Amino acid sequence: MFTQVIEILKKGGVAVFPTDTAYALGGDFENPEVTFRILDIKGRTDKKFTLVAANLQQVQQFFSLEPKALKLAKKYWPGPLSLVVSDRFSIRVPAHDVPRQLAASLGKPLIATSANKSGQTEVYTQAAAQQALGEHNVDAWIDGGELVSRPVSTIVRVLGNQVKVIRQGSIHL
Repeated sequence: MFTQVIEILKKGGVAVFPTDTAYALGGDFENPEVTFRILDIKGRTDKKFTLVAANLQQVQQFFSLEPKALKLAKKYWPGPLSLVVSDRFSIRVPAHDVPRQLAASLGKPLIATSANKSGQTEVYTQAAAQQALGEHNVDAWIDGGELVSRPVSTIVRVLGNQVKVIRQGSIHL
């Protein structure tokens, strides 16, 4: 099953998978068709996404982190802290094996936006994700069982020594 999901992602497909905060809808962050498809499925136009990575090393292969951001990453990863790394992306290393394994197998971070319609609440089961997004809109599903309901990830932007909280979530800085 896992190998099939990776093949689907490599071919530009989208998948729903569990994370440490909720179920996510994701795919290859470098593929513009994946981005447009995810926007369409979610019913949104904002192209800003949180990505998930396998580990800190993978993050550093694709993005540079300021010293203060690196310090936060080392303190809170794996976990629900997302660091803004560009005008379009924040990134984190989740405290859940599935998204880390997907990113490792794909060889790059993945878009990991909540598996619901824009403006709706997060979902904590595959069945709820299927109901929210439409079973046939997604190419692959990974059922991680019922997740514990947790707050979303905290998103921060680091500029020099300044840390600005963009979205308050699980982690309080």
